[in-house]
Amino acid sequence: MTFRIGIIGAGAHGERYVRHGLADVPGLTVTALCRRDRAAGEVLAAKYGVRYLPEAAQLIAEPTVDGVVVCTPPASHAALARTVLDAGKPLLLEKPMTGTLAEASLLAERDATAAHPLFLGQSLRWNPVIARARELWPLLGRVHLVRLAQRLAPTALEWQRDRGQTVGGSVLLTGVHLFDLVRHLTGREFTEIDSQQEQVLNPVVEDFFLARGRLDDGCRVSLEVSKFTQSRAAWLEAVGEDGQLWADYLEGGLVLRRGKTEERFDVPATAPTLPLVLRDWLACVRSGANPAVGARDGLATLQVVDACYRSSTTGKSVTIAG
Repeated sequence: MTFRIGIIGAGAHGERYVRHGLADVPGLTVTALCRRDRAAGEVLAAKYGVRYLPEAAQLIAEPTVDGVVVCTPPASHAALARTVLDAGKPLLLEKPMTGTLAEASLLAERDATAAHPLFLGQSLRWNPVIARARELWPLLGRVHLVRLAQRLAPTALEWQRDRGQTVGGSVLLTGVHLFDLVRHLTGREFTEIDSQQEQVLNPVVEDFFLARGRLDDGCRVSLEVSKFTQSRAAWLEAVGEDGQLWADYLEGGLVLRRGKTEERFDVPATAPTLPLVLRDWLACVRSGANPAVGARDGLATLQVVDACYRSSTTGKSVTIAG
């Protein structure tokens, strides 16, 4: 039986879910979408041959929608996610899980009793380069340093430049990728963070941050997001007792160095990740298995986000509770 989904927040990113959901995941299709801009939503729905529903609650309650994807701005995630969980329908929630740590804590509590646990769309976990890096990770021995950086152009999204709609900048919107990747690759948790943030071009929120952290095994972490440059980059570096790993998860490729040996892996990074995310979400729904990324992961990531903002405010390192 085909799993029918509805998309709430069918903007630029939401349209990707519509496109891939209709064409690239066997056993899954899209039947409805919701977008705040009604005219744009109706045009998009007509383009893809699905229903346009003007209200999120209407889409969630729609009998022809078996599962819901929420990819609205983070400030709306908590309320929408709770409504989907209360309706007893499977939920794929875009990162970050919520806009604040308090909301994440409450949502994680609700998720623990949900008929279907939420599946968090931390899509970089499905990046082929990241997947290969995780496979190679044991060859590094004990890792003492992890570095991650993402550099992007200034946002073109109006809601990210509107104080009434956004609840965070690069730490919340992009940093969550880095925090989650550190946890995913190392299998460890953050215990402290020291973060500095600046507004370079964005008039409302930070578009540049640097953070230094420590994990529960003593590993040091260095993180950066620069969202003000007319260029792009996304790279990972790990230094262990038995070797070093460097990876470019935007353009592709990895380099593993051990002793005097260097191995290069020509792994592309351009394949879209959303079909893989949707595929694995569907598999979880059908099998009842735990999601690859769930509410616990989302809560752990928001703990780091919250600590970054507190560190920037106080100018001091912040301890992160387990």
